[in-house]
Amino acid sequence: MNVSESINWQSLTAEQLDGRRFIARTWTGSVVDSRLTIHHIGPMTIMTDQDFQIPIILIGAPTQPNTLGLTLRSINVLRERSQS
Repeated sequence: MNVSESINWQSLTAEQLDGRRFIARTWTGSVVDSRLTIHHIGPMTIMTDQDFQIPIILIGAPTQPNTLGLTLRSINVLRERSQS
């Protein structure tokens, strides 16, 4: 079994989150296990999953914390990063 350290996703920048593995649970009970990807939509920056581009984390302004996407109940972002 592999164990990976969790990180505090609420205070990191999009660049620091990009490529990191996450495991999230939706409000309907589904589990999403993927990697975070940066998407810029106008003035907003959103982290999506690399497979379906579902909004996972909305990046806050410099003085505001990041927030969880509306379809998710909980998330665990891991220190593990993709090797691309």
